[in-house]
Amino acid sequence: MIFKKRRFDVIKVFRNFGYPEEERLIEFAKDVEQQFFTVAPYHFQYPIEVETNIIWDRELISEIKELNKQFLSGLIHNANLYMIYTRTSESSEWKPKYFGQRKSQGIYGRIIEHLVTKNEATGAKLGKVKEALRNGEEIGINLVKIQPEELRLYIEEFIIKQNSNLLDWNIHSKNRWKC
Repeated sequence: MIFKKRRFDVIKVFRNFGYPEEERLIEFAKDVEQQFFTVAPYHFQYPIEVETNIIWDRELISEIKELNKQFLSGLIHNANLYMIYTRTSESSEWKPKYFGQRKSQGIYGRIIEHLVTKNEATGAKLGKVKEALRNGEEIGINLVKIQPEELRLYIEEFIIKQNSNLLDWNIHSKNRWKC
């Protein structure tokens, strides 16, 4: 059968479906969100030279990876949501700066891009991390894995939207909710 569009016909091709258990989904998102505000983040370690080195060479990058080897080795398949924090000293509170998601199989690479080294084409926050370190701040990271994995996209958007006033480094996502 061939459909011919007549000049003044309106073809209705969209449908509207509401998720029947939206309240439970929101409750789940809030439970996940709480994990990022109640569990202390891992204090990502850097050598003292990062405060003065603008260029991070291979040797410095290797040292950063070595300092965090145990933490980094457990990432793959164990997380798909993450939050990056800063603090000014050990006695100060962690401040959330950036929230993101990645499939669990690629989480190691994404965390490396944010905290250690990156390709300039990515949207990683390494520049912000380096700036914070040069200002004498410390970097923390918290990770969670949710299942099914596809829900990470919904949870990411929910958490960014709920906390856009705190997540200074989520610039592109912040602009979505300005009306």
